[in-house]
Amino acid sequence: MKLILEGWRRFLKEEVENNNLHIFFDMDGVLVDLAGTLAKKININLKSAVDPHAATHDEHGEILDRGSKSGRKGLRKLKALVTEVTPEQLEDITIKKDAGESRSPEEKAINNYVYALLGDKTGQIWLDMEVAPGAQEMIDAAKEKGNIYVLSSPVGDISVEKKKQWLDQHFPDAPFVNKIFSSKKGEALAATGIVDKGETAILIDDRSKYIAQFESAGGQTIHHHPAATPAAVSSTLAALGEL
Repeated sequence: MKLILEGWRRFLKEEVENNNLHIFFDMDGVLVDLAGTLAKKININLKSAVDPHAATHDEHGEILDRGSKSGRKGLRKLKALVTEVTPEQLEDITIKKDAGESRSPEEKAINNYVYALLGDKTGQIWLDMEVAPGAQEMIDAAKEKGNIYVLSSPVGDISVEKKKQWLDQHFPDAPFVNKIFSSKKGEALAATGIVDKGETAILIDDRSKYIAQFESAGGQTIHHHPAATPAAVSSTLAALGEL
Protein backbone atom coordinates (compact mmCIF):
# COMPACT_ATOMS: atom_id res chain seq x y z
CA MET A 1 0.00 0.00 0.00
CA LYS A 2 2.84 2.37 0.85
CA LEU A 3 4.41 1.81 -2.58
CA ILE A 4 1.07 2.43 -4.27
CA LEU A 5 0.60 5.73 -2.41
CA GLU A 6 4.14 6.84 -3.20
CA GLY A 7 3.60 5.99 -6.86
CA TRP A 8 0.36 7.95 -6.92
CA ARG A 9 2.01 11.00 -5.35
CA ARG A 10 4.81 10.79 -7.88
CA PHE A 11 2.26 10.57 -10.70
CA LEU A 12 0.38 13.65 -9.44
CA LYS A 13 3.63 15.59 -9.12
CA GLU A 14 4.59 14.71 -12.68
CA GLU A 15 1.14 15.70 -13.93
CA VAL A 16 1.55 19.16 -12.36
CA GLU A 17 5.06 19.54 -13.75
CA ASN A 18 4.00 18.44 -17.24
CA ASN A 19 0.92 20.68 -17.44
CA ASN A 20 1.80 23.81 -19.42
CA LEU A 21 -1.26 25.87 -18.47
CA HIS A 22 -0.99 27.95 -15.29
CA ILE A 23 -3.96 29.93 -13.94
CA PHE A 24 -3.40 32.64 -11.33
CA PHE A 25 -6.21 33.89 -9.10
CA ASP A 26 -6.24 37.38 -7.67
CA MET A 27 -7.88 37.45 -4.24
CA ASP A 28 -9.52 40.84 -3.55
CA GLY A 29 -12.44 41.23 -5.92
CA VAL A 30 -12.13 37.70 -7.34
CA LEU A 31 -12.02 35.20 -4.48
CA VAL A 32 -12.70 37.79 -1.78
CA ASP A 33 -15.64 40.21 -1.61
CA LEU A 34 -13.40 43.04 -0.44
CA ALA A 35 -15.66 45.98 -1.32
CA GLY A 36 -18.79 44.29 -0.01
CA THR A 37 -17.19 43.44 3.33
CA LEU A 38 -15.62 46.88 3.73
CA ALA A 39 -18.87 48.69 2.89
CA LYS A 40 -20.70 46.76 5.61
CA LYS A 41 -18.02 47.49 8.21
CA ILE A 42 -17.74 51.16 7.28
CA ASN A 43 -21.51 51.67 7.45
CA ILE A 44 -21.73 49.99 10.85
CA ASN A 45 -18.95 52.25 12.13
CA LEU A 46 -20.50 55.36 10.59
CA LYS A 47 -23.81 54.60 12.27
CA SER A 48 -22.07 54.05 15.56
CA ALA A 49 -20.12 57.31 15.19
CA VAL A 50 -23.35 59.26 14.73
CA ASP A 51 -25.15 57.49 17.56
CA PRO A 52 -22.81 55.57 19.91
CA HIS A 53 -25.75 53.49 21.15
CA ALA A 54 -27.13 52.66 17.71
CA ALA A 55 -24.61 50.08 16.61
CA THR A 56 -22.35 48.61 19.23
CA HIS A 57 -22.37 45.13 17.68
CA ASP A 58 -21.89 43.83 14.19
CA GLU A 59 -24.34 41.61 12.28
CA HIS A 60 -23.01 38.52 14.09
CA GLY A 61 -23.51 40.03 17.53
CA GLU A 62 -19.79 40.60 18.08
CA ILE A 63 -18.74 43.78 19.90
CA LEU A 64 -17.36 46.24 17.40
CA ASP A 65 -13.65 46.99 17.44
CA ARG A 66 -13.34 50.77 17.36
CA GLY A 67 -10.03 50.41 15.54
CA SER A 68 -6.70 52.18 15.78
CA LYS A 69 -6.19 55.82 16.68
CA SER A 70 -5.73 56.71 13.01
CA GLY A 71 -8.86 54.72 12.18
CA ARG A 72 -10.94 56.62 14.72
CA LYS A 73 -9.57 59.91 13.41
CA GLY A 74 -10.36 58.87 9.86
CA LEU A 75 -13.89 57.90 10.88
CA ARG A 76 -14.50 61.32 12.41
CA LYS A 77 -13.45 62.98 9.16
CA LEU A 78 -15.53 60.57 7.12
CA LYS A 79 -18.76 61.02 9.07
CA ALA A 80 -18.58 64.78 8.42
CA LEU A 81 -18.83 64.04 4.69
CA VAL A 82 -20.91 60.89 4.19
CA THR A 83 -23.56 58.85 5.97
CA GLU A 84 -23.20 55.62 3.98
CA VAL A 85 -20.96 53.98 1.37
CA THR A 86 -21.67 51.26 -1.19
CA PRO A 87 -19.49 48.50 -2.64
CA GLU A 88 -19.88 50.10 -6.08
CA GLN A 89 -18.60 53.40 -4.70
CA LEU A 90 -15.55 51.68 -3.23
CA GLU A 91 -14.83 50.00 -6.56
CA ASP A 92 -15.16 53.31 -8.42
CA ILE A 93 -12.68 54.94 -6.05
CA THR A 94 -10.15 52.19 -6.72
CA ILE A 95 -10.62 52.50 -10.49
CA LYS A 96 -10.06 56.26 -10.30
CA LYS A 97 -7.00 55.79 -8.13
CA ASP A 98 -5.47 53.26 -10.54
CA ALA A 99 -6.15 55.57 -13.48
CA GLY A 100 -4.68 58.60 -11.73
CA GLU A 101 -7.98 60.47 -11.94
CA SER A 102 -8.96 63.18 -9.49
CA ARG A 103 -11.17 62.22 -6.59
CA SER A 104 -13.64 64.24 -4.56
CA PRO A 105 -12.99 65.10 -0.89
CA GLU A 106 -15.56 62.46 0.04
CA GLU A 107 -13.80 59.82 -2.05
CA LYS A 108 -10.42 60.71 -0.55
CA ALA A 109 -11.85 60.46 2.97
CA ILE A 110 -13.38 57.07 2.18
CA ASN A 111 -10.11 55.83 0.68
CA ASN A 112 -8.09 56.99 3.70
CA TYR A 113 -10.47 55.27 6.11
CA VAL A 114 -10.38 52.06 4.08
CA TYR A 115 -6.60 51.93 4.38
CA ALA A 116 -6.80 52.68 8.09
CA LEU A 117 -9.06 49.65 8.47
CA LEU A 118 -6.92 47.40 6.28
CA GLY A 119 -3.74 48.51 8.00
CA ASP A 120 -4.95 47.75 11.53
CA LYS A 121 -2.15 45.89 13.30
CA THR A 122 -4.40 43.02 14.43
CA GLY A 123 -5.14 42.07 10.83
CA GLN A 124 -8.53 40.73 11.90
CA ILE A 125 -10.34 42.48 9.07
CA TRP A 126 -8.61 40.21 6.54
CA LEU A 127 -9.96 37.14 8.32
CA ASP A 128 -13.45 38.69 8.38
CA MET A 129 -13.58 39.05 4.59
CA GLU A 130 -16.51 37.33 2.90
CA VAL A 131 -16.07 34.85 0.05
CA ALA A 132 -16.88 36.41 -3.32
CA PRO A 133 -19.74 34.98 -5.40
CA GLY A 134 -18.71 32.03 -7.53
CA ALA A 135 -15.23 31.71 -6.04
CA GLN A 136 -15.40 27.95 -5.49
CA GLU A 137 -17.00 27.41 -8.89
CA MET A 138 -14.19 29.29 -10.61
CA ILE A 139 -11.51 27.37 -8.71
CA ASP A 140 -13.15 24.07 -9.64
CA ALA A 141 -13.32 25.07 -13.31
CA ALA A 142 -9.72 26.29 -13.40
CA LYS A 143 -8.19 23.23 -11.74
CA GLU A 144 -9.71 21.07 -14.47
CA LYS A 145 -7.78 23.09 -17.04
CA GLY A 146 -4.33 23.41 -15.48
CA ASN A 147 -2.27 24.31 -12.45
CA ILE A 148 -3.79 26.94 -10.17
CA TYR A 149 -2.07 29.62 -8.10
CA VAL A 150 -2.88 32.65 -5.99
CA LEU A 151 -1.32 35.97 -7.00
CA SER A 152 -2.51 38.72 -4.68
CA SER A 153 -1.31 42.22 -3.89
CA PRO A 154 -0.61 42.68 -0.15
CA VAL A 155 -1.49 45.68 2.01
CA GLY A 156 1.35 45.52 4.52
CA ASP A 157 3.07 42.46 5.96
CA ILE A 158 0.19 41.54 8.28
CA SER A 159 -2.14 41.09 5.32
CA VAL A 160 0.06 38.37 3.81
CA GLU A 161 -0.14 36.22 6.92
CA LYS A 162 -3.88 36.80 7.29
CA LYS A 163 -4.63 36.21 3.62
CA LYS A 164 -2.90 32.84 3.84
CA GLN A 165 -4.99 32.00 6.91
CA TRP A 166 -8.14 33.09 5.07
CA LEU A 167 -7.34 30.79 2.14
CA ASP A 168 -6.69 27.88 4.49
CA GLN A 169 -10.01 28.54 6.20
CA HIS A 170 -12.21 28.92 3.12
CA PHE A 171 -10.43 26.83 0.47
CA PRO A 172 -8.48 24.16 2.40
CA ASP A 173 -8.74 21.62 -0.42
CA ALA A 174 -7.84 23.90 -3.33
CA PRO A 175 -4.67 22.51 -4.98
CA PHE A 176 -2.81 25.80 -5.27
CA VAL A 177 0.72 25.18 -6.56
CA ASN A 178 1.88 28.40 -4.93
CA LYS A 179 0.49 31.45 -3.12
CA ILE A 180 2.34 34.55 -4.26
CA PHE A 181 1.90 37.99 -2.70
CA SER A 182 3.21 40.88 -4.76
CA SER A 183 2.01 44.27 -5.96
CA LYS A 184 4.20 43.85 -9.06
CA LYS A 185 2.41 41.02 -10.79
CA GLY A 186 4.47 41.17 -13.96
CA GLU A 187 7.68 40.69 -12.01
CA ALA A 188 6.03 37.93 -10.00
CA LEU A 189 5.14 36.11 -13.22
CA ALA A 190 8.67 36.53 -14.60
CA ALA A 191 10.11 35.04 -11.40
CA THR A 192 8.16 31.81 -11.93
CA GLY A 193 9.94 31.12 -15.23
CA ILE A 194 6.68 29.98 -16.81
CA VAL A 195 6.86 32.29 -19.83
CA ASP A 196 10.57 31.55 -20.37
CA LYS A 197 9.66 27.86 -20.70
CA GLY A 198 7.14 28.69 -23.41
CA GLU A 199 4.20 27.77 -21.21
CA THR A 200 0.95 29.70 -20.78
CA ALA A 201 0.12 31.83 -17.73
CA ILE A 202 -3.32 33.37 -17.24
CA LEU A 203 -4.25 35.87 -14.52
CA ILE A 204 -7.85 36.32 -13.35
CA ASP A 205 -7.99 39.83 -11.90
CA ASP A 206 -10.50 42.64 -11.48
CA ARG A 207 -8.01 45.53 -11.69
CA SER A 208 -6.76 46.81 -15.05
CA LYS A 209 -3.55 47.93 -13.38
CA TYR A 210 -2.49 44.37 -12.58
CA ILE A 211 -3.78 43.02 -15.86
CA ALA A 212 -1.44 45.42 -17.69
CA GLN A 213 1.50 44.35 -15.51
CA PHE A 214 0.87 40.66 -16.14
CA GLU A 215 0.43 41.07 -19.88
CA SER A 216 3.63 43.14 -20.14
CA ALA A 217 5.49 40.11 -18.75
CA GLY A 218 4.06 37.80 -21.40
CA GLY A 219 1.01 36.53 -19.56
CA GLN A 220 -2.60 36.35 -20.67
CA THR A 221 -5.51 37.65 -18.62
CA ILE A 222 -9.20 37.36 -17.83
CA HIS A 223 -10.71 40.64 -16.65
CA HIS A 224 -13.02 39.73 -13.76
CA HIS A 225 -15.28 42.76 -13.87
CA PRO A 226 -17.35 44.14 -12.16
CA ALA A 227 -15.49 42.78 -9.15
CA ALA A 228 -17.15 40.15 -6.96
CA THR A 229 -20.38 40.00 -8.97
CA PRO A 230 -22.35 37.16 -10.59
CA ALA A 231 -21.89 38.86 -13.97
CA ALA A 232 -18.11 38.70 -13.59
CA VAL A 233 -18.32 35.04 -12.56
CA SER A 234 -20.32 34.18 -15.67
CA SER A 235 -17.84 35.84 -18.03
CA THR A 236 -14.83 34.34 -16.23
CA LEU A 237 -16.32 30.84 -16.32
CA ALA A 238 -17.05 31.28 -20.02
CA ALA A 239 -13.44 32.32 -20.63
CA LEU A 240 -12.13 29.36 -18.64
CA GLY A 241 -14.40 27.05 -20.62
CA GLU A 242 -12.79 28.21 -23.86
CA LEU A 243 -9.25 27.37 -22.74
